[in-house]
Amino acid sequence: MLSVWLGWERLTSWWWRPRALRPGGVFLYRMTVYRGRPVTLEDGCAVQRGDWIVDLHLDNRRLLQVTEESRTPWSLLRAAREDLRTLASLVNAGELGDMRAVRGVTLFARAGRRLGFEVRPLPPTWYAHLQRFFFVGLLAVYHPRGWQAAERFRERGWPGETWMSRERLLHLYAVRSKAAAPATGQPDSDPYGACPA
Repeated sequence: MLSVWLGWERLTSWWWRPRALRPGGVFLYRMTVYRGRPVTLEDGCAVQRGDWIVDLHLDNRRLLQVTEESRTPWSLLRAAREDLRTLASLVNAGELGDMRAVRGVTLFARAGRRLGFEVRPLPPTWYAHLQRFFFVGLLAVYHPRGWQAAERFRERGWPGETWMSRERLLHLYAVRSKAAAPATGQPDSDPYGACPA
């Protein structure tokens, strides 16, 4: 049965061809054209069909290494934040063009919120059920507690779609010089700026 999940992972990696954000990171990414329904994010940024977005994927083998090196989630969160800083630097450098938002699908909704994503439950479609089956199987393969961890998520977990606008990504993770900080020390009224048209 485990070979089914490993085979599915290899197939999706071959099909999507995601790239590592940085050596040793936990996220893989790919640029793609959004084909879903229009989405309005919490900061007001609207993502329309045909917009360019970044799809994020967890590097499951690297995830296993991190969890084996540390039994706490903090090292994983630190690695994920470093990846997002790398992603923000690529956006600032213009290497991702008119990327409008970052999207992912995960069972780890709490971790997504800690990283600054907004998380929305996927509707109970056949695709969401397939995603859940896939994620639970990968947990069994890669998690140190194997089926024990997978069973917990099988009972409680449901895939969530994570979103972060380009502006929120840059606000949270772009490197800023001290000279660029507001002179008053007061926060901007709109900390994320305007969503590009």
